[in-house]
Amino acid sequence: MPPNTAVSVPDEHAALINQVRSQVKDLISPFYDTKFNILRWLQANEYSVSKTVHQMRKHLKWRKQRKLDEDCSGLQKSEIKDQYASLSILGPNRKRGDRLIVVDQAGKIDINGVMKSVQPTEYVHSIFRQFEEILRQLMKMEEELGTQCYVYLIFDLDGLDFDPSLLGIVNGPFRVSWQLVGTHYREFIDRVMVVNAPSYVNMLWSAFCVFLPENARQKIFFPGSNWVEEIKEFCDADYLPEKYGGTMSSSLVLKDIKPVPKHLYWKPRPGYPNIDQFHRVSIPAGKSRTLIYFLKADNKVNFYNHNEDDITFCVLFSEKTNAKDNELEAVVQPIQKCGLPSIDVFDYEPEQTGYYHLRLTNEASWLLPSTYRIIVHDANGIEIKAVNQNEKWIKQGVSPKTSKK
Repeated sequence: MPPNTAVSVPDEHAALINQVRSQVKDLISPFYDTKFNILRWLQANEYSVSKTVHQMRKHLKWRKQRKLDEDCSGLQKSEIKDQYASLSILGPNRKRGDRLIVVDQAGKIDINGVMKSVQPTEYVHSIFRQFEEILRQLMKMEEELGTQCYVYLIFDLDGLDFDPSLLGIVNGPFRVSWQLVGTHYREFIDRVMVVNAPSYVNMLWSAFCVFLPENARQKIFFPGSNWVEEIKEFCDADYLPEKYGGTMSSSLVLKDIKPVPKHLYWKPRPGYPNIDQFHRVSIPAGKSRTLIYFLKADNKVNFYNHNEDDITFCVLFSEKTNAKDNELEAVVQPIQKCGLPSIDVFDYEPEQTGYYHLRLTNEASWLLPSTYRIIVHDANGIEIKAVNQNEKWIKQGVSPKTSKK
């Protein structure tokens, strides 16, 4: 089914939905259990039931871990992201419309200031929070209309100034954050209309599009000078801001995007361990290192970490310390972390008592090793050391008593 064709669920797809539902019923919540939510996952996996179940079970475990079907309290918050880089969620594209209008005023965002101010995990979690809000609005529309609904994203580059660092940001944090969003929020976006694009946007697009699958590229449009009329083909004027040819007051419905004040740039927060206390893990180019921690069920831990180069990490579980790879269960799927100035905090609450393998992979470098700094604390601020803490590729951090204040 083409993504921009709004129809109710055909009988053959209804049968597939029921097959998937029966295989995820132990994980799916009453809130998330709708035919259209399951259909999105089927569409993303070419209607393969086995692939859909595999991917969906991972997502449902993540929803449970982060309490997404309750109050999203398992997600961290970023005031910087919410105030200085937020999406504007407007509403349906027309009366009883099946497209939700969302505006990203990317051109006005002080992206360098944002990157100097946020912690990676809380930044991505704030994006997830907004997509949870989008999900709830889509679900409400689908309940009212009885048909699958999608997002129509207006990507506005008005105000974008050329900066050589843009390429690195587009190729790094911007790409990674949207890839993570795409992992969990499948078949949400029907069309991305890029408006007010500067002449050099082709360079940025060339850097970014290589990471997009073909079906995602087909949804992105660069309209000509008559873009206002093109938008009106999909959205009625009464449901559009004045800036895009509509009648809604732009100042009332669009976020007021401003630069990040320098005094908000990231600084170590009270209660954080000193960077000197972090243990330094050397990861050769194209290789992985694994730190093993014994953790108790329901005891929340904080992984304080810092990396200057891109590193991919995941968390695997086993009941014994020397488990083989085929005995490991992935409890945190691979996440790429871009190098940013801030210390990051990845919080995790184990469901089982046992051994948790933090696997760090240096995929971005071809030649040089990368250093990943890490220290793990329990909820009381007491360090939890890795079982294999004394490996030669780990340089120990200094003790709290001798670290610099």
